[in-house]
Amino acid sequence: MYPYRIFTLEEANSAVPKVARITARVQERLDDVRQDYDEDDPEAVERLRDETREILSEWQEAILELGADPKGIFTVDFRSPDPNVLWCWTVDEPEITHRHFTWESFKDRVSLEVGQRVWPSSN
Repeated sequence: MYPYRIFTLEEANSAVPKVARITARVQERLDDVRQDYDEDDPEAVERLRDETREILSEWQEAILELGADPKGIFTVDFRSPDPNVLWCWTVDEPEITHRHFTWESFKDRVSLEVGQRVWPSSN
């Protein structure tokens, strides 16, 4: 089990390029697996499912090694200094642009307003 790190917004944004590179490599691998899929092969569906599961598991492990929390497919939460707040990143975002409470999910995330890059309670 990997311990979760506490990330300032700056630290989380510094980790985003690495998370994005890991994610892009995994997406390419998934595309390759899908291209090799032969729908005429009766065992292909099971192999595709198994390979996809294994690739996504490797992605999760790589994110955990960074101290972040993989959520869903290609969504990552970073624990902020405020124990109730998570910085939220998803694929194709160049930096952390959203946050949500620990008891909320991706659909509840709110935008970090330009110029306000900290959680209001830390002002």
